[in-house]
Amino acid sequence: MNYIGSKFSLLPFLERHITEFSRPDSGWTFFDIFSGTGIVGRHFKKLGFRIVANDIQYYSYCLNRAYIGINRQPEFGSIVENLPRPADLQPYEAVDTVLDHLNRLDGVEGFIYRNYCPGGTAGKAFPRQYFTDDNGKLCDAIRLQIEDWHRDALISDDEYFYLLASLIEAIDKVANTASVYGAFLKHVKPSARKPLRLERLEIIPDNRLHRVYNCDGGELASKVQCDILYVDPPYNQRQYCTNYHVLETIAKYDNPELYGVTGLRDYNHQKSDFCHQAKALQSLEKLIQETQAKYVFLSYNSEGLMREDEIMTVMRQYGEVDLKKEDYRRFRADIDRENRRYKTDSVTEYLFCLKKAG
Repeated sequence: MNYIGSKFSLLPFLERHITEFSRPDSGWTFFDIFSGTGIVGRHFKKLGFRIVANDIQYYSYCLNRAYIGINRQPEFGSIVENLPRPADLQPYEAVDTVLDHLNRLDGVEGFIYRNYCPGGTAGKAFPRQYFTDDNGKLCDAIRLQIEDWHRDALISDDEYFYLLASLIEAIDKVANTASVYGAFLKHVKPSARKPLRLERLEIIPDNRLHRVYNCDGGELASKVQCDILYVDPPYNQRQYCTNYHVLETIAKYDNPELYGVTGLRDYNHQKSDFCHQAKALQSLEKLIQETQAKYVFLSYNSEGLMREDEIMTVMRQYGEVDLKKEDYRRFRADIDRENRRYKTDSVTEYLFCLKKAG
């Protein structure tokens, strides 16, 4: 996913400096407390760390539950024998059969079509086109089938979250947005015209147990035993719950009451204090105070609400602090908007490294 604040291009930077303090074969637990799409947790899982991932957003939980929580491709033993085997799939595997079956479903006019597609919202107070009609209908059909299988105990929890994660990844690729769901585009862009298609997930083989939570990170910090706490909070006032609200609704499929031009759902319980200048520094200090970790690593940048000197002052109260920096190309969620102006094309990425005293 093209995700705000994604650390994909910064993974070598993070690995280089975090592994200065701990070797991957140490058996240590790496706690990614604001995990987003889980790109950092996945990377450190590959390196050999035991991962704990958490995010208050449910779509993030679904992604992490699959990528972090699952250690091998699911077998779908209770349903695969009743599905037609795709003739064009060689070699044949169960997961391919299930995904092919879902991709071939007839679309239905469900919640996503009725609320986020032009055909479903035509004539309503707020017409919307987050997805084409065909993709919206197929998304509904797939989501309903996944839920039916799980409700009837025909797929396991691992298999359920695998399919949900595949759907979230797939629907995001055909969204008619400029990367985030704070608005939809007036004209359907070429990538949004492509048909929705579920694909295999890259599952990292492993024998260790990795845990995934869907909680407020501030309430979880003191409860999770870990050696490394990795903190990658929001940097500015924009809440993730509003930027990705459509994915949240697809993941939960809970038929929420929607409001406004963009069809927002209620998100008051998901707001982050890191998006408020008056609360961000206090929230960071609370995490540092309460975590059981030996090391705390904070990803931040030069345009965040918290200043570099403020962060250093807080961290120095709790141990030895080092600061690593690297220039980083700016994420532009609204690159197509003419009224958006940026001072520079890059920002400085920070990695604050705290070795806690005692």
